[in-house]
Amino acid sequence: MALLLLPVVQAATIYGSVYDFSLNTVRSAVVEINSSPGQVMVAKNGTYSFSVLPGQYVLKARDAKTDAEIEENITVAEGQYVLDLILLPALGQDESLLEDPEEVPDVESVIEDKPVTSWLLWIVVFVLLAYIVYRVSKKPAKEVIVEKEIVKEVREVPVAEELNEIMKFIEKEGGRTTQKDIRKQFPYSEAKISLMIDELESKGLIKKVKKGRGNIILRV
Repeated sequence: MALLLLPVVQAATIYGSVYDFSLNTVRSAVVEINSSPGQVMVAKNGTYSFSVLPGQYVLKARDAKTDAEIEENITVAEGQYVLDLILLPALGQDESLLEDPEEVPDVESVIEDKPVTSWLLWIVVFVLLAYIVYRVSKKPAKEVIVEKEIVKEVREVPVAEELNEIMKFIEKEGGRTTQKDIRKQFPYSEAKISLMIDELESKGLIKKVKKGRGNIILRV
């Protein structure tokens, strides 16, 4: 009766498949989890499975043939959890995605552009701004209101639509592509593409991997 009154701790099962960067099944990967005691297994058929107590764990997988590896965090309670692992190539591998020597600048490098040294250009800019202010102040009130409504409609175009288009393109490419290919596909500036990718990564929809002078984008 005393044993029956003891709380029963239900175990959780974490399982999934191991893929390489081309989404092919890896049958020689070594998968381990930092349970107590730790568990290690070889995914001979491309799949792995661990039985653990509820908690937070770190899963690591590595292909001894190619040195490709991945590390994922997971929090489990009771039940079953599916977590597929995509091995990222080691440095110096999979450079075919980054053959274009053109560098994809980060947001910081795009914003930190070279300063304009020509004072004449600044004079032209100020004159144009003064002219625009003068023209707006002379327009009828009704016309000004109409223009404000047009500007408001443009600003209220939801950014979510643009993000959805980016996600659709990544899905069409099989769940992985490069930031360079995204920039070629959409008529947005380099800075806007970088900001949109950062936004998708912050939402947990994609993962950005820095490789060489470019970024590889992976669907999560």
